[in-house]
Amino acid sequence: MRKNKKRLCSFMMVVLCSLTLLNGCGSEKKNGVKEDTAKENIEENKKEVTDTAPETYKPAEFTIPSQDFYEYSYMGLNFSLPENLLERIERQEVAMLSEEEIAEDETTLNYALIKWKSMTEEQCVMEVESGENSFSNWADDLTPIGTIGAYQDNVIEKLDDLTECTEHKEIGRSKDGMFTYYLSVNSDVEDDLREEINKISFEFTDVIPFQDFLSSEGAGGKSTEGDDSTQNAQTENLGEFSMQDIEGETYTQEMFADYDLTMVNVFTTWCTPCINEIPDLEKLRNEMKDQGVNVVGIVLNGRDGFGKEDEETLEKAKLLAEKTGASYPFLIPDEGYLNGRLLEINAVPETFFADREGNIVGETYSGSRSLEEWQAILEIKLKEVQR
Repeated sequence: MRKNKKRLCSFMMVVLCSLTLLNGCGSEKKNGVKEDTAKENIEENKKEVTDTAPETYKPAEFTIPSQDFYEYSYMGLNFSLPENLLERIERQEVAMLSEEEIAEDETTLNYALIKWKSMTEEQCVMEVESGENSFSNWADDLTPIGTIGAYQDNVIEKLDDLTECTEHKEIGRSKDGMFTYYLSVNSDVEDDLREEINKISFEFTDVIPFQDFLSSEGAGGKSTEGDDSTQNAQTENLGEFSMQDIEGETYTQEMFADYDLTMVNVFTTWCTPCINEIPDLEKLRNEMKDQGVNVVGIVLNGRDGFGKEDEETLEKAKLLAEKTGASYPFLIPDEGYLNGRLLEINAVPETFFADREGNIVGETYSGSRSLEEWQAILEIKLKEVQR
């Protein structure tokens, strides 16, 4: 069985289509089912909007942003960074990245780590072509400073290669005994940078099994589709929020109240499979709204790596809505990223469903689907919420 290695940079890294682990951006098929080809006008729209996806991007804009506290439950680790290191991240002098490797059984991780690397001014503003290895190639050229990571015993001997560091300090072991934690530093960097890594404060928590994230339980709903016990699936309430769409109209949790089921499609403006399925989602909404189904989109890259609204992305989203004929709202994430729900996303497009009370219903879906596939999924979801 092939080993899967995933590099991602927190929630914003999902816009890099090639780095998905969960059949995300770049996947236009699911279980061998091709995209809908029934309507020529829809296909024409798809062909037309593909041209709007940009060919280059700045990798530095998609590294993990600075924040007061970091939680990585699949590592069983929480930590906070010293002020000077946070300031360097904000000034884009230091890039914060994450990396994981899935074990051969595809249910656990061999390791998971967070890296800090220094960037030159040139690397900070560099644009690269969208492609399978474009982000990782850019990241590999940065200068390693330090790493904090969780490792299974079988990979500890590879610490030098995995961390790109030469000095390693064991700092603890996970409560379930699966991981050993190490703080690593690069002996070749300046003393002040080494000191910043050693000032990181951390605490160990219960490890949430990584397969729970893959099955979407970690994202609020246990996958139970096809099971008679679907109505008992675990749910997560999205809570109170206030987001504006690309036209400036405000939407709150009340948007769920008028529909039995709301399909929330999270996408980016330059993920081609995301763009390609918008015409199908528009058709889906028109066909099923009388049955109690609504569709909303969330433009995940509507905020940049520093949490600020991105005006350029806003204009691209408006163009997308115009060219695809989408009448459903394209929402820009609020500062809380939908009470943290959007921070859990590992690949785009991602789609989840909410009932009238704003509870996530059942399974979360990564990757695009055909019109027929979404129709079949929605029929099942409607039965779940209408029981």
